[in-house]
Amino acid sequence: MTIEEAQAELLHRVHTEGVLAAYEASLAICRDPKAPAPARATASSTLFRVAGYFNKEHAGGSEKELHEMTADELSSAVKKLEAEINKPIADSDCQSIFC
Repeated sequence: MTIEEAQAELLHRVHTEGVLAAYEASLAICRDPKAPAPARATASSTLFRVAGYFNKEHAGGSEKELHEMTADELSSAVKKLEAEINKPIADSDCQSIFC
């Protein structure tokens, strides 16, 4: 096996096994009530960022940044995201390897 072949195989594994492991680890941290708050916040932020929720285009373009929101606005945003997360996904709607 050449160096280029080994690098290509390693990159393939990172894009498949590694990404899935990172996703599962982040999700496990988010779900663990005993995980330290900074770890849960970082894992949650990572998942939201990967899902595109920090992208202004995805959020509607004119929505405030999280750090600009009041407590009521943050609460409302969390409820909206939870509703979207909990809604059933039709097989035809899935555009991710995680569905």
